[in-house]
Amino acid sequence: MSRQWAFYFDTQKCIGCHACVVSCRVRNDVGTKEAKWRRMEHVGEGSFPDYKETSVSMSCFHCATAPCRQVCPTHAIEKRERDGIVTVDQDKCIGCHYCAYACPFGACQYGDDGLLQKCHLCLGEGAGDGHGKPARQKPEDGGATAACVDNCVTEALKAGPINEILREASEEAANRYSESDVGPALVVEPVTQESHDSIETTDPTG
Repeated sequence: MSRQWAFYFDTQKCIGCHACVVSCRVRNDVGTKEAKWRRMEHVGEGSFPDYKETSVSMSCFHCATAPCRQVCPTHAIEKRERDGIVTVDQDKCIGCHYCAYACPFGACQYGDDGLLQKCHLCLGEGAGDGHGKPARQKPEDGGATAACVDNCVTEALKAGPINEILREASEEAANRYSESDVGPALVVEPVTQESHDSIETTDPTG
């Protein structure tokens, strides 16, 4: 899908500050004890002084063949042709959680009302706001920047049409991307030994 919007994530730039997580909650009025549209995972290995940690920002990745959509019995989940964003029609959702079982990324979340809510790439500002909205536009064309992208202090997280994302990515990251079976619309810069070595490790015990 040439019009597919995608996320770009650079593991070498992310500092795990959670600004993307907090800004997503604020933009979409999601409480701290409610659903997590975006979350930060910290993957570590080794022990001090050779401990290494990588932070990964996770959300719905608007898959090319979205498994959540395939299992929804009420067709509440739509894969939009005009921009590839996966949205939810909460008027059709019955809270069966089939989508949560099908999603390999833990993106399907539920509010206090028991209905599905998740990232819609800031098409609106709320759980049900993405459904039925016009095609996603770039900021220079009048579109709003996704909150997580707008507030990423190191520019580790970006979003845009997949063709543009691939042009800006490294050759290795672009080659790893594929719209295969599940096909998350996500381009990731891989962790390198150089990026780990550039992080200064200090002993917290003094």
